Amino acid sequence: MKSSNLSTPILALGLLGILVGASSAYGDITIPLGGGWEAQVPNLSQVSISVDSVTSEFVAIEISKDFTEPYDGIGFPGHSILFTQVAADAVTSPRIIILDESVTNLTGSDWTDYHMEIGSGGEVVFDIAASLGFSMAPFTNQLLTLTTLDADGGVVFNNSSFFPGAGPGELVMFADLSGEEAVSFTLTEFPTPEPATVALLVLGLGCLKRRRSR
Repeated sequence: MKSSNLSTPILALGLLGILVGASSAYGDITIPLGGGWEAQVPNLSQVSISVDSVTSEFVAIEISKDFTEPYDGIGFPGHSILFTQVAADAVTSPRIIILDESVTNLTGSDWTDYHMEIGSGGEVVFDIAASLGFSMAPFTNQLLTLTTLDADGGVVFNNSSFFPGAGPGELVMFADLSGEEAVSFTLTEFPTPEPATVALLVLGLGCLKRRRSR
């Protein structure tokens, strides 16, 4: 695993994005995954999922995401995928494995951080030990907890793509399927901008405020 010493301001900004609605609705497009699971995404032009393999132990997928909405002063609107267990009485796969992703920055700003978050109420977590080799290049620092993955120390330039999971590593999500209720959880992903973008926005708002006060 690469260095996980994220700087305090970067981590704080990431947490702010999580708290202030960084995610967009997952929408009505349903994708059958197999293994007792399906996924809902906002639309296939922004988020798509392809299934690589399915067993009784896991569903292995690949994800493609395009971020197009600009920085709004709080953060970039993120993308959420809703995963739902749809075969509660059948043999289901307790692990959903992300083999790799293709993430494209069309937001008009460079990114210096990227974040992933599981929302499940504790029924689904990242398998930290099984996910240690998951690459977030070009980001050189990453911190993986049971419900979050935060990465910084690199730049994804506007109008470019990066590829989480490129290489042999996998990002493994483990679901506790022992309960009576079917499991449902979200995976939300969102970037944060380079500091210069934030500084320019703050400066612009300050100038606008001074003009109005005159």
